[in-house]
Amino acid sequence: MAHQPIKRAIAYSVVIGTLLSGHYAIATETESVTLSAPETENATLVPVANEAMPAPAIVAMNIPQVTELEARKKLQSWIPTGYKPLYLTQLVKVYQANNVTLIWQDEKIVQQLQQQIAEVAISGIQPQFGQWLTQLETPELTKEARDLILSDAFLGYISFVEQVNKSGTSLLYRDVMKTLPSPTDKSVVELQQNIQNNTLGSFVISYAPSHPYYALMKEEVRKQLHSSVVWPEMQGTTSLKPNQSSQEVVPLRQILRNLKLIPELAENEQEMATTVYDAPLVAAVKLFQTAHGLEPDGIIGRQTRVWLNITPAQRASIMALNIQRLRLTPAIGDTGIWVNIPDFSLYFYANNELILDSKVIVGRPDRKTPIMSSALNNVVVNPPWNVPTSMTRKDIVPRGKADPSYFSRKGYTIYSGWGNDAYPINPYDIDWQNMSANNFPYRIWQAPGPTNSLGRYKFNMPNSDAIYLHDTPNHSLFSKNMRAISSGCIRVNKASELASILLGDAGWKQDRIDAALKRGSTQYAPIPERIPVYLYYQTAWVAQENAPQYRADIYGYDKVTINAQPYLENIKKYF
Repeated sequence: MAHQPIKRAIAYSVVIGTLLSGHYAIATETESVTLSAPETENATLVPVANEAMPAPAIVAMNIPQVTELEARKKLQSWIPTGYKPLYLTQLVKVYQANNVTLIWQDEKIVQQLQQQIAEVAISGIQPQFGQWLTQLETPELTKEARDLILSDAFLGYISFVEQVNKSGTSLLYRDVMKTLPSPTDKSVVELQQNIQNNTLGSFVISYAPSHPYYALMKEEVRKQLHSSVVWPEMQGTTSLKPNQSSQEVVPLRQILRNLKLIPELAENEQEMATTVYDAPLVAAVKLFQTAHGLEPDGIIGRQTRVWLNITPAQRASIMALNIQRLRLTPAIGDTGIWVNIPDFSLYFYANNELILDSKVIVGRPDRKTPIMSSALNNVVVNPPWNVPTSMTRKDIVPRGKADPSYFSRKGYTIYSGWGNDAYPINPYDIDWQNMSANNFPYRIWQAPGPTNSLGRYKFNMPNSDAIYLHDTPNHSLFSKNMRAISSGCIRVNKASELASILLGDAGWKQDRIDAALKRGSTQYAPIPERIPVYLYYQTAWVAQENAPQYRADIYGYDKVTINAQPYLENIKKYF
């Protein structure tokens, strides 16, 4: 595209232009005016058709009838007292292109925009969205002021989506998004074009998440926001077990009734209701526990009690936050491996068919598994383990310093360095009294075998965090409900099944796998077609008309939802 100046002072809206043979044309709604090259100075130009080349299709754009200065002055007269537009420069461009006329005159489009803004507002990610909605409720707003605030808010929403697409793994997993930068010039131009093409409604919708879970999760937000039930609090501190009697059964029964896990009771039945934690209540609690990723044992311990005390408003915020996280995660299906970190689960799909699901162990809170995507490129059978430096310093050196025999008991060999010429060092020859963990210069290596920390299989995928999937010699840990206990990598319960599938794709038959395991030597098997891997963090979702699912926020990423509390009552009307 060529953009050439024109000496006459005419303010044009953005027009797609192309330089052709030294001649240019200014596109209007009705005609093209040809100018010679020396006359050009501040116009956006489009190609003129000639006999050698047919003219491409031209997108007609309105030519504004007001200058930028006039547009700015008129817009400033629209600004309500006490309101400071966040994107005044961009607003001037948008309204100038529209001859400073009202943009948001279709109430259906306005409702759609306000709902999408409300979805962000109740997530707590960025308080500015709640402030925009509050300002739009000011009774004395003129229609011009309302229009300007809607445009300012939409530009902010565009900026938000751009930032999530650019660096969402840091923005959606932190305390709060500090700033909303200006939207890109490209997006501002697209907004102008959609206004003039009368496609503003579809343009607004295009910024909503496109994930198949979106509609179901949005409906769950609506239900929770409009819940008017009284939500009692369970204040006990000890576990409540089946058939025990407790005053906590009274609020428990009300909560389960609110959740529609037990039927409503008639007044005479309520009077007869006992404080015994009986079988019907236990059955309902087990369903509740399953929907929250808890062990369905019917025992009301600390975690179950925490979830029972979560109010509908809090659930709405948690679900809304996870709606925005859908922007970062491809829909489950097609071909790939999906690991939901707080759900401790792995799903392997091939051509939209689930071929393996497995429990996993993920990084503990102080050694978080990163949110990332990559692709498996090889399987290592009988992997050795070079202990990462961070683990060497934090975990192994302190233990070895206290007892040098620790290394031989765990099958560790200490090497002088990381090069090919490194040689073994006897742990008893190290001056441990003068050796600190941070200045430990050696490499620690663990030979392949049944006690190797990586187990029998390692599944490599390139990434800057040195994260991979692997087996483990200690499968009893998968019986735990809380499985955020690794140093960051993903331990797979069904590693053998995963290896069989991947090695089968690489041409290995089961007898070859068995023979390799028996020999114990390390072998690498490249994967013919790399398998995408998505490590994501979803603490709430609704899938395929199933019951809403909630999971413990193991890394504290959901704390931002507290920022939404001041706006929740006002936001209900948008759902």
